[in-house]
Amino acid sequence: MDYLGLLKGEQWLAISEDFDYVRATRDFVGLKLFPMVRTDNMKLAIAQLAEGSDVPVMALVHALDTEAKIGDRPDYEEIRYELLLVKEKLNQGEALRKKLKDMGMSNTEKTIINEVYNDASNLIAKVLTRFEVMALEALATGKLTIDENNAKVVIDYKIPAKHFLTVSGWSTASTDILGDLIKIKRNSKNKIVRAYTSEDVIGYILNNAKLAEIAAKQGTYVTEDWALTYIQNLIGIEFVVIDETYKDRYQNGTERNAYPSNVITFATTDGVLGRTFMTSTPSEDCQLSNSTRTGFVSIDQWLGDDPKTVWTEAEGLGLPVYSDVNKIYICKVGA
Repeated sequence: MDYLGLLKGEQWLAISEDFDYVRATRDFVGLKLFPMVRTDNMKLAIAQLAEGSDVPVMALVHALDTEAKIGDRPDYEEIRYELLLVKEKLNQGEALRKKLKDMGMSNTEKTIINEVYNDASNLIAKVLTRFEVMALEALATGKLTIDENNAKVVIDYKIPAKHFLTVSGWSTASTDILGDLIKIKRNSKNKIVRAYTSEDVIGYILNNAKLAEIAAKQGTYVTEDWALTYIQNLIGIEFVVIDETYKDRYQNGTERNAYPSNVITFATTDGVLGRTFMTSTPSEDCQLSNSTRTGFVSIDQWLGDDPKTVWTEAEGLGLPVYSDVNKIYICKVGA
């Protein structure tokens, strides 16, 4: 059976047009905070405002008929990033033959095409998930640590050292969690407006004696909605819970938290924090005739000669990058 020949150019285009990126990423927090954008550069040079350059600077009063004082410009720090390649492939030849045989499916063109469509969609979703995990790692640590498939690199986003914070004793009900949050807010010159964290940290908040006392005086209980609303009204910090998990394999994959359980990332904005820059993939750069762009992920298919197999591969080349690291504070939460 010529599986490769069953898929014509317009059918590959249909995979490109029909893939629902919004649905695939609707539960993602990372790619909402670092939305994907297209760039033509494999390497990026980001002009990052140096710390303190966002402090207002005033011009001076001048007497009439005097020459204007020559001013200065903010300091910028240029940070260079190299985009990362994410890819995975599937062998439809063996998989399809086995499935058709075991499930008694007829060898119809429609059946095979549907199976290849499913493979392509799953591969695209897995590439997107890897970029989501990258974005959440950048959010939680200020770094990316890659050590997989012969790629070993650490990317440091250069978040200012004083923006890394620590609190302790939060699992103890008597700890002054509200006091810790007020102190953190003041240390940011009252700029922090949002906090990203885990269910575990929210559990510490719900178990806090001070909040229970306040709730009791209001004739209510410490529910998650009540506690987070109270904190937002009192301190002006909106909490967003990230409970995403992922696996590296459908079969026998270990389920992992996409965001660590002991971290709060505070932000001085409730909007996006940066971009995930995406560029053309190696398949596209080779201008393969059967490679087609599906949003930010490319799909390619080829025939293997020995053994006779048909491969489908999804590729994405990109990197999440902060627009301004001075807007971020990363806090380790000690139990």
